[in-house]
Amino acid sequence: MNKKVARTIFIILFLIPSCVCFLMFYAYPIVQIIVTSFCKWDYTNLNNPQFYGPGELLTNYQYIFTQYPYFWEALKNSLCWALVGVCIQVPLTLLVAIVLSKGLKFSKFARNVYIVPSVISSAAMGLIFLQLYNARYGPIQQIIQKFKPEFTDSILLVEGVNFWAIVFAYVFFCGTTAIMLLGQIHGIAPELYEAGKIDGAKGWRREWYITIPLVKPTIKTVTTLAATSGFLLYNEVFFLTNGAAGTKSISYIIRELAITSSRTQYARANTIGAVQIVIGLLLVVVINAVFSERSIKKRRGE
Repeated sequence: MNKKVARTIFIILFLIPSCVCFLMFYAYPIVQIIVTSFCKWDYTNLNNPQFYGPGELLTNYQYIFTQYPYFWEALKNSLCWALVGVCIQVPLTLLVAIVLSKGLKFSKFARNVYIVPSVISSAAMGLIFLQLYNARYGPIQQIIQKFKPEFTDSILLVEGVNFWAIVFAYVFFCGTTAIMLLGQIHGIAPELYEAGKIDGAKGWRREWYITIPLVKPTIKTVTTLAATSGFLLYNEVFFLTNGAAGTKSISYIIRELAITSSRTQYARANTIGAVQIVIGLLLVVVINAVFSERSIKKRRGE
């Protein structure tokens, strides 16, 4: 056996476990979600999902889009949280990574402190923020009452305000993605900065014209992670508001239909899951299009 054939066999054998795991734990569930979204599947036939007839195939979609009262609220919130992740979390992550890359005093300590919340589960962070927002003794409530003594409501039940209360519970905790960017920044050759310095690229110009363009692929990855995690937000919603006062998310109503509902509406939950998958893919496509070379050149007028 020559080396080329042996190398090919080795690569195939190396990839087989990953491919099998992908098919079993990702591809199969996705296909099942989409297929069962066209079925009748609830407490009346838990072990035997049944396809609707040709004229009723879109029954679940019709119910979710036109009759289910929380779908559009949840979709709007999830898309807004995805946008917040892109517009606030990503720039913040990039800024932190650039500052940490300067090697300032205590930067190693700051880096370790910044990544600690990323090690703690989002469920635990949700419980921590639940105490911070507590209407009786929470420090946030105490600060608000210093400026507005008559305020006695919980901010988690004030529509509009509670949206941002949930945002603050997750948007600043991006230690893992900051470390990803920091690793890429450290990989930039010092000679490039020296050459840029000769051409006048100092201060923020150095970051704008050298650092950011060279870490663009990682910024795209971080943007994708921020958008999808915001769109899939669940733990913060569950622990802080339990979906009350206009804070339901797509992930939350999937659980509500499949688990909380006394009718165990699996098919309708999977219908929302199918919509979630499609929109998630669209978010990835849009982000890839925004970061494509052709799109960047077009925005620059080249």
